[in-house]
Amino acid sequence: MALIQRIDALLPQTQCGKCGHPGCRPYAEGMARGEAINKCPPGGNATIIALADLLQVPTLPLEAPGGQVPPQLAFIREAECIGCTKCIQACPVDAIVGAAKQMHTVIADECTGCELCVAPCPVDCIDILPLAEPAAGEQRQRADQFRHRYEQRNRRLARDEARRLAEREARAARAAQAQARQPVATPTPSDPVQAAIERVKAQKAAAGIQTERQKRLKIEAALARVALAKAEKQLEVYGTSDIAAEVEALRIANAKAQAALEAANESTPTALDQDAYKKAKIAAAMGRTQLAKAEKAFGDEPDAEQRSQLDALRASVAQAEAELDRLQGAQPAAAPTPGMAALKQAKIALLSRRTELRSAEARGATEAELAPLRQALADAEQALHAAEDASGKTPPDLQRIDKNPIDPALRALKTELAMARAEVSKLERRQPVDDQALARARERLARAQAQLDGHPGA
Repeated sequence: MALIQRIDALLPQTQCGKCGHPGCRPYAEGMARGEAINKCPPGGNATIIALADLLQVPTLPLEAPGGQVPPQLAFIREAECIGCTKCIQACPVDAIVGAAKQMHTVIADECTGCELCVAPCPVDCIDILPLAEPAAGEQRQRADQFRHRYEQRNRRLARDEARRLAEREARAARAAQAQARQPVATPTPSDPVQAAIERVKAQKAAAGIQTERQKRLKIEAALARVALAKAEKQLEVYGTSDIAAEVEALRIANAKAQAALEAANESTPTALDQDAYKKAKIAAAMGRTQLAKAEKAFGDEPDAEQRSQLDALRASVAQAEAELDRLQGAQPAAAPTPGMAALKQAKIALLSRRTELRSAEARGATEAELAPLRQALADAEQALHAAEDASGKTPPDLQRIDKNPIDPALRALKTELAMARAEVSKLERRQPVDDQALARARERLARAQAQLDGHPGA
């Protein structure tokens, strides 16, 4: 047996890091290179004596501010646990089980008492409890078990990191291939609007256009992969028959999800009618909302008439969702024509020139500085008109309505009449009624009405 392994066999395998190393094995490697043998608080004097005998060095007093650490155990006050998973990530031997936003607990036979889970806990719900005999002696005898779990956890973390690295490299390779297939000319720095347009085009070309159904299937496939990966990790750690059955079921579900996604990606449906799709989507959403309101209003025991209304609403929702599902299988409509794309660019350019001119005016630019900006705005307007003519888009049917000019005197009379009516209404509601004030208000109302009736424009 190598020297490092013999040194490691004498250590308590708590993996606590109190020696200054991330685990017992790294400390054993350090002692093999000549590091001091008195830095293990859980091992205490007994470990120091055993190490001195093995390495043929003098014994030293324990170098630990808090002295020797007795056998101990972590305990989670489960009623206070918020399910943050920070203690699970800190545990060096995977002795804590739980899930996000779910209660965590410690596997007592696997806990080394390292205390590494205490500091990360944001709600301070973890206690470290000392062990009495014979439990303390039993924990000391589980050193080989602790070492095995520590090494197993390190291998799992290494596999996870390798998988993440491979996924990142694969994504980078796919992005590079997509960029190579869709070369994009580098826009000139002097035209930021065109640069932004080209960046958006490149992103759309690299990502592709997906239907709503494809997006939903992609999410379902990703969730299935994540669930399967988690279950396989649990099977590797615990190896129970229940987890094995769950893994098998998740593998079947994952295969089905991947097959559905591949079938959707390979299908070539007809072009999507955007107007019909929007109408179907709105109809389905409104139908679901009406059904939810009706179910809430009618309660748990609706009468016969209410049940009939609910059945009609459910049938309407089912029909709307069926139509939406039919349309969701279609591909997006064809890309806009070059004329429409040029029109869109002209609108963006006009907006940019107008913003530049307003910004210059706001900061008090001189007339010499404003003149070229005004000319650029005029050129952008001309370019927009030319793009509109070339796009082939049907111009809007504009109808000009000539309104009569507002008569200030007529407006004043109408305002006076409205205020007189409001005053009468307020005095009539007031209790007790002030007869004199109400009489004056009514006289004012009659006078305002007479003046308005006598105006020629009324």
